[in-house]
Amino acid sequence: MLGFWQLVALVVGNLVGSGVLMLPAILAPYGSISFIGWIIASAGAVLLSLVFCQLCSKHPRTGGPHVYVEEAFGKAAGFYIAWVYWILAWIGCAAIVVASMGCLTTICGPLSKPVLLSIEVFIILIFTSVNLFQIAFAGRVELVLTIVKVLPLIILPAIAIFSVKSEYLLAPAPIDLPYASALASAVMLMIFAFMGFETATVPSEEVENPRKTIPKATIVGTLIAAGIYILGTVSILGHIPFDQLVQSKAPYADLAAHVFGGNWQNFVAGAGILCALGALNGWILIGGRIAYGAAKDGIFPKLFLKTDKYGAPSAAIIISSLCIIPFMMLSLSESLVEQFNFVVSISTSLILIVYLACTLSYLKFLKNYEQSKLKHWVLGIASTLFCLWVLSSISVEMTVYSLTVFLVGIPMQIYVMKRR
Repeated sequence: MLGFWQLVALVVGNLVGSGVLMLPAILAPYGSISFIGWIIASAGAVLLSLVFCQLCSKHPRTGGPHVYVEEAFGKAAGFYIAWVYWILAWIGCAAIVVASMGCLTTICGPLSKPVLLSIEVFIILIFTSVNLFQIAFAGRVELVLTIVKVLPLIILPAIAIFSVKSEYLLAPAPIDLPYASALASAVMLMIFAFMGFETATVPSEEVENPRKTIPKATIVGTLIAAGIYILGTVSILGHIPFDQLVQSKAPYADLAAHVFGGNWQNFVAGAGILCALGALNGWILIGGRIAYGAAKDGIFPKLFLKTDKYGAPSAAIIISSLCIIPFMMLSLSESLVEQFNFVVSISTSLILIVYLACTLSYLKFLKNYEQSKLKHWVLGIASTLFCLWVLSSISVEMTVYSLTVFLVGIPMQIYVMKRR
């Protein structure tokens, strides 16, 4: 069973992946707008966290988002949310592994494609094996990895914060967009950083006292991650001009060079590998439980129900891990790297659709919840409006691609319906 701190580590580990190291550079064109964006994105993430806390306390079952949508809108809706959430899990894992290889080549130099793929598959095998033991073991591994990777991301910016330059922080934003559009676009990118705050709800039946532990761990983990993001962004923007930061391949390494001098590329690359490994372990754990929970509810094939002698959903974990490998192989082809990055970029729009479905489920449940108060309705409405606002910044093309992901799940739904 997972305890409080293991669950906090799962949330923080899934939120603070290898992408945190590049976020400041990605957000550099937004300049000081990113400060307001982080406040709004953090507030939105906390609102959504509170919604998930309420949902989990009333419906503490393994599976996460699809559980609530299924109970609110039926098995068909539950299937598509589970399908999309499952796809997000293993696409995210592929992106994490590929990012860790980028950090590794910084230390070791260029590696051939066969060697890269061999290392990537080996890493997947290691963490798949970890998750085939009791969940408490995977939880302890996640706790250790999270502590080790988070400390440098806190200590370095905390030291640097005392020497930030206000002229860098207050410089006009380089991006040529209306303020409202720029703000919405920045928040869209930041939501990708918060994707995974709800993962504490997925292994609900394997958590000690889930009705109390999951809500606390979700809020604490989300706030810790938000603090790491904001602290890092302020420190980096306060030391590196926007025009230089846009070109940076390792913002935290550049920050260390500004504060301490010297070359910190290898140090930050090592931190990036640790970030990736911690996030990978957490998402493999979650990916298996998503499919297992959906199979328990009769919306995924029964194959995913098979467990091993430790009680871990072995079939779901192994199949989820196998699905990661094709996406890693795509990234090895230079002609498909752009395509792979594009597939990863739609993750934000997909997860927002999942969150929107959950907030609508929450609003529907409020009619039947005992002791529903005005604050609960305000929470539900505010979180729903937040999702709709961020989704409004998504292009028509991205919307079409996102809907395509839903449509790809139709054959599995038909198969499950016939078997049922």
